[in-house]
Amino acid sequence: MRSGTKYPPPDLPLVFRLAADRQLRIHQNYEPVAAWRFLSHHIRRYPQDLRAHTQRILLAQQEPLRNRLGGSLQDVFIALGSSGSLLREHLFGLVQDDLSEADQAIFQQWLREPADNGMKQRWREGSVLASGQEAAATRLLDMERTQANAEYSNVMEEVIACLEYGQIDTARELLETEVLADRADEAMEQELVNIYQYTRNKEGLNGMVRHMQEAGREISALWQEKQQESEQW
Repeated sequence: MRSGTKYPPPDLPLVFRLAADRQLRIHQNYEPVAAWRFLSHHIRRYPQDLRAHTQRILLAQQEPLRNRLGGSLQDVFIALGSSGSLLREHLFGLVQDDLSEADQAIFQQWLREPADNGMKQRWREGSVLASGQEAAATRLLDMERTQANAEYSNVMEEVIACLEYGQIDTARELLETEVLADRADEAMEQELVNIYQYTRNKEGLNGMVRHMQEAGREISALWQEKQQESEQW
């Protein structure tokens, strides 16, 4: 990562592309239940495919599948765990009015604080990832991490993919790891600074500068300027 190669920033304003979620709705001639089952089978095999999760949730808003909407939303919450808070909030906001009052209350609580394992794994109609067990379970997003990493030729590719799917927390963690290990180039540092700015994470920004100072590294103008700007966040 120190080769000097420049990576173009993702072509999105750091607000994940799902703001244009209409593009993910399935508009072709299809049978809704069959399409939902196909996506469910795919998600069972590849629980990290957030695009498929989103398509399945949007599909379940249709009347023949409305009773499976809560379970479909539950699956993406399970897959993301405590990551992707913006994506979870966005998807919940899209379908909130179509959920039962009981499910609305549960998902609102899930967004406010980490859900207990019983809430996460309690089976709802439409879910393919809930185990129904009360015992602690391994986060699905971590189970296939090694396999997922193999799909990217470098860290920046994975960061861009995370941003595209709304996994801003994961993108930030990846970039922080590279910066702390002194493997980040200018483009990666710029992207990390952008994330701090977008999320108004003044504490994270200052903490990263402090770590670099403690490591005896020179603080570039990029970080100094952003620290000054953060006083207004």
